[in-house]
Amino acid sequence: MVLEDFTEGLKTGRMPPVRPIVKKGTLRIGAVETTPVVWNGRLLRFEWMRPAPWGAFDGTPRPVGRYHFVDMATGAETPPFANDHAFGCCWAENGVMYVHGVRGGGGGNVLDCFTSRDLIRWEQRDPFVFPESYSLFNTSVARGPDGYVMAVEAGSGAGVGARFTNFFAVSDDLLHWALLPTDRFSYAPDRYTACPVIRFSRGWWYMIYLEGLPCHRWVPYIVRTRDFERYQLGLRNPVLWFSDEDKRLFRPEDFTPAQREEIRNAVVCNNSDVDLCEFEGRTVLLYSWGNQFGREYLALAEWDGGLDDFFASFFPEEA
Repeated sequence: MVLEDFTEGLKTGRMPPVRPIVKKGTLRIGAVETTPVVWNGRLLRFEWMRPAPWGAFDGTPRPVGRYHFVDMATGAETPPFANDHAFGCCWAENGVMYVHGVRGGGGGNVLDCFTSRDLIRWEQRDPFVFPESYSLFNTSVARGPDGYVMAVEAGSGAGVGARFTNFFAVSDDLLHWALLPTDRFSYAPDRYTACPVIRFSRGWWYMIYLEGLPCHRWVPYIVRTRDFERYQLGLRNPVLWFSDEDKRLFRPEDFTPAQREEIRNAVVCNNSDVDLCEFEGRTVLLYSWGNQFGREYLALAEWDGGLDDFFASFFPEEA
């Protein structure tokens, strides 16, 4: 893994002003690791319904985690599925929803795949099994010109340096995956890098991930690569920065007075677990904020423009 020198871009790059990311407000208490996705023309949110030990967002004392989807306009929820799974992601294509996630409560070595054409009936497919030494957490899937890439956050295993390290796998069909050699293809074993979201745009693979800063501060950064060996750091970083804007309520009526008071007084020292999609000409971002000790809140942000322009805005204009 090589992070290319970015100082020349700081000296000579052209970075004209761009539209800001607008934080729209908090959606849920205790929900993290979510993915926005467009399905049949509607914007949905894929959620990991965490078990009670993690702080289940709806107060349900479920013993294990599972997944479901939420309509972002109406709040309608699909039936839960994938019992005893965690840290999932989704990808929709050709009328099929693909969901990948860690078997068990997180930190296992098996990624299961589930597919559905109606978000009600799900088929569990062949698992993607890592060596037993690996502990897996967040994942993200995207399509490029030559197939699909999955970014996988690992806490242990060959190639993991500072916890956490992101590895990459490739697939032709979203069902069968091959892990790229972890000694060559990773980001970034020299320091904490977690919570990847990966997308392809205009010849580049872009990845937003979580950087651990000094004194317990956590913010998302963006890099891009063509080969998963050499990376360019976005000159406009971090992507988001924590602030009291995170405490806005997207729909205040969705929260009880006690919940509103909790959010108003919550510690905020991180913006993490970013995921995003394009919907009706704008970039929709979901992210978490809180204290990075388990007190977490799910929030929505938007950028006025499509994904291609959004990604390009973090890097110098091409000469």
